[in-house]
Amino acid sequence: MSEAARGGEKRLHGIPASRGVCRGKIFILRTAGPTSLARFTITGDELDQQTDRLERALMATREQLLGIQDRVRAEIGTKDASLFDAQLLLLDDPVLLDEVMRFVQREQVNVEYAFATVSQRYLAAFASIGDDYMRERVVDLRDVVDRILHNLVHPEAPAGLADLKDPCILLADDLTPSQTAVLDRRLILGFATDQGSKTSHTAILARSLKLPAVTGLQHAVPQLRSGQYALLDGYNGLLILDPT
Repeated sequence: MSEAARGGEKRLHGIPASRGVCRGKIFILRTAGPTSLARFTITGDELDQQTDRLERALMATREQLLGIQDRVRAEIGTKDASLFDAQLLLLDDPVLLDEVMRFVQREQVNVEYAFATVSQRYLAAFASIGDDYMRERVVDLRDVVDRILHNLVHPEAPAGLADLKDPCILLADDLTPSQTAVLDRRLILGFATDQGSKTSHTAILARSLKLPAVTGLQHAVPQLRSGQYALLDGYNGLLILDPT
């Protein structure tokens, strides 16, 4: 929700997720949103190749998550590092992975298309559960799913946020726990998201990192642009544009 204030200020109201106040230029992390991966037909001879691609993507994802977990353990603490245990367990989930390979065999399609299709069913099932805690875990599931898909489609490219050169307030539709855990505190003064809640793993990590954070702004990203000057108030859940 937003409101105009005297002096040209514009106040966006969200959920106070992590205490603290910071000010500076905002940087908007824009995502393309869900995209349909290309589907193409494979032959029986290519089945082993598709299996190998999935195994390599899972190995790369495991190495990345373990690296993030080690960094969090060293810089924040063991308790917060344990937030990534559930993501690591998903990599060994035989139900999900077996269903993906059955889809590949049955439909004779590429493994990234099969993985995206099957994982979306899982995400939809979790999101439909009438329990706030379980719905929050959808973020963790989506985090690892997106990472696996990235490693399937772009194994040569980094999966994390691009390096920033100047300190800023990060604004995004949402941030995953793995993105939050590796934020450079020298460059990220605080962050705000349109999605999320006070109990999400992203919010928990923000509090451990002592980064001011506001979640649940709802429609901030479409309204704003990178470079605008703002004040982020993590105590009251406010993002104030052009503060007096």
